[in-house]
Amino acid sequence: MRVERLLQISVALLAALGSLLLAIGQGGFATLPLMATMAAFLSVYVTDIRGWITLNRNLANFAALIAVLFSFFDFWDANDAKLVAIAKLLIYLQIVLLFQPKTIRVYWHLAVLSLLQVVVAAALNMGVSFGLMLIPYSLTALTTLCLFFIFRETLRVDPELRAAHDAVENRPLFTLFGGKGTDSSGMAGNPTADVTLVGQLPANLSTVFSSGKMFAQVLKMSFFTLCATVILFYSFPRFDEGGALGQSLGGGLGTQTGFKDQISLNEMGQILQSDKFVMRVRLTEVDSGKLKDTEYEPYFRGTSLSTYIPNNKTWIVGNLREYRVSEIKPPPPGQEYVRQTIATNQNMRFDRTNDGVLLFSMYPAYASKNTSPDIVDNQTLGILSMSSDTRTNERQPEEYELIVPWYPFGTKSNLRPCRHPLSDREFRSYLTRDLTQVPLDKDFANTLFPGLWKLANDLATNVTTGENGERSQAAIAQRMERYFVNDGNYTYSLHVLPHLKNTRLDPIEDFVVNHKTGHCEFFASALAIMLRTQDIPARVVVGYKGGEFNSFGKYYAVKQKHAHAWVECYLRSDQLPAGVKPEEFPNGAWLRLDPTPASRLSPNRQSTGTIFDTFLDWFDYVELAWRDYVVDMNYDRQTKDIYKPLTDNLVKPFEGWISREQWMKFFRNTLESMGIHLSDEWFSGIASIFTMLILLVLVVFFEICRTILRHAWPRLRRLFAKWFPASTHRAGFYFKLERMLAKAGWQRDKSDTPREFIDRVISDCRSRNIGGEMVSPMSELLDWYYQIRFGGRTLAPQQQEAIGEYLSVVEQQTTVIRQKKAFAK
Repeated sequence: MRVERLLQISVALLAALGSLLLAIGQGGFATLPLMATMAAFLSVYVTDIRGWITLNRNLANFAALIAVLFSFFDFWDANDAKLVAIAKLLIYLQIVLLFQPKTIRVYWHLAVLSLLQVVVAAALNMGVSFGLMLIPYSLTALTTLCLFFIFRETLRVDPELRAAHDAVENRPLFTLFGGKGTDSSGMAGNPTADVTLVGQLPANLSTVFSSGKMFAQVLKMSFFTLCATVILFYSFPRFDEGGALGQSLGGGLGTQTGFKDQISLNEMGQILQSDKFVMRVRLTEVDSGKLKDTEYEPYFRGTSLSTYIPNNKTWIVGNLREYRVSEIKPPPPGQEYVRQTIATNQNMRFDRTNDGVLLFSMYPAYASKNTSPDIVDNQTLGILSMSSDTRTNERQPEEYELIVPWYPFGTKSNLRPCRHPLSDREFRSYLTRDLTQVPLDKDFANTLFPGLWKLANDLATNVTTGENGERSQAAIAQRMERYFVNDGNYTYSLHVLPHLKNTRLDPIEDFVVNHKTGHCEFFASALAIMLRTQDIPARVVVGYKGGEFNSFGKYYAVKQKHAHAWVECYLRSDQLPAGVKPEEFPNGAWLRLDPTPASRLSPNRQSTGTIFDTFLDWFDYVELAWRDYVVDMNYDRQTKDIYKPLTDNLVKPFEGWISREQWMKFFRNTLESMGIHLSDEWFSGIASIFTMLILLVLVVFFEICRTILRHAWPRLRRLFAKWFPASTHRAGFYFKLERMLAKAGWQRDKSDTPREFIDRVISDCRSRNIGGEMVSPMSELLDWYYQIRFGGRTLAPQQQEAIGEYLSVVEQQTTVIRQKKAFAK
């Protein structure tokens, strides 16, 4: 296949890979890159091979201008939309160029556009798929550059092909179905003007570039380039402590987790449809570190919302300034605990509280020895935060560790001890003011939820009374939870607005009375207000429920789609569920209620063990490693994962060798073992004499070793040349020959070629009748040198073994010649 055709195919493949990089992870936008990929391969046949469709340069410029105008209106949207508009523009220009006759200019433009596509793709998507696609892209790019170099140099040395190349720019305005042979210029569509290598390049180069040797060299170059890139990427220091690749390529602001100090009912459905990674959680035993297996979906608490604003259909936290925070303390004894290690996605920005960055965790949480002292706990609201008084733009930590109680099953798993730093009066005020108020209409005259209020009264009335004639608040709360979950009257849906039947009602009232369809926040909101109508303090809690368990990495991958809302109601110690002793919760407890019916299979179910599931777990683990050690590789992670282990393993073991204190201790102990005790003065006569004796011994030992080595080296060198002849088959043996001859008085002039020099030495030996035994070995060594250096040959094993013997013969003869000269003088 001719070089030009290889170059056309390589450029089309490069353009296709650049378009595919844009297509990865772009959802609906992926259609256009895929069409561009098809156009790249189609253009090779219809334009480069058949010559059916070829655009003139003027027509192509006009089409490019239309593409720019067509993409201009997309630049008025958000930042991500601007990047998508740039990506579309690059694809439009690429398609226009692909259907032009290929010239040096067109090849350069296509290569540059493909490189720009890689840059835009990196800003849009930095997943592991992007990294894997970069490997074939780099290989194709290097191949394209090599072929382009050959093509350009061949045109440079052939005037006829150069003239045909320049004539391509003067085509008619548009050619459609012109067929082969209609192009008098001799380029695309004309097979008579092949750009060949034979006759244009030296024979050895044409053989290399026209065979598989060039592609083998490209593979080697790609491998070493990849290795060098990896080494430089991880070794080059990052001076910006907050910098990371993902943030520098457009992800600096990150994506919100969806939870702020307020949340709207209409936003929750959008959050639940997002597949963006938030954090990974590994649960292990505290002592052994063994993976903790669980069959239930853990709740990762974020924040609690206490006040509903009817005008905005929004829940808010309330006045955080009234609630004090405290440091996390070690866990109290007497129960089982589990260690949770949470690694966060640094491109996903966690929200902030008044105390710092909001953290997600199973709750209540306690400190381990690895827990950061900057983590604070708002025990009243049940909110964990990373304190950041000095840096207001502090991001969430890359990883944090907490200890939590382990109640996987039973009633206790839904109970949390009530802990708060408030006085009894302040806590009762919090319950009455924030957690038992039912919102009223805009005139503060009537309730917004008459149907909800009636339903709550009916459910509470149906609860059986206890021995004292009162209905248990825990029984009422659990009955209301069962009404949503088990009675079958309500359905789960992320698309709420189409189901609204009466827009004049509050969405929560309309949900309970009319359409009875909603997502988790509708269920939680309805249950919280129903509990408040019965004077049971209740609040809405938002966070994440469950996660996708990765059997390969042994962790739970928590994503945005696992966002969840549930309810907590406060129960006094005398109102706890049946079977719970009041003395276990002397200050009361928070009862977790989840009124949302099952909307999907449990994401925590173990893998079925199929090959496909194993592959998905493996790919997710690779994605996680790519995100941790490539995209989010910043100064702190580089120091912790690379520099610190390197110094601990390589530098610290040798610290004693450069430590003055360690050497002083060594000498002092050595002398004391010999019965010599040094004083603490800065000068000691005994120590000085001892030091001089040691130095004298070292000098004598060095001289003895040097004398022995000097006398034995010629014999060792000959033995080495005899034992390891394979190491002398390279062209370097010729330069050893020159050095031996130089010692005997034959110096090579700068103007002499190796053959001219050896011929002169042989002629001199014959005229002077000296060194006759080395004439034939020198001729053989010279011939082998030329075969290796200029013929690209590899010597046979017998020849490789003979090199060492021939060099030994030459060395012996030159030594004899030197001795004769010295004797003659």
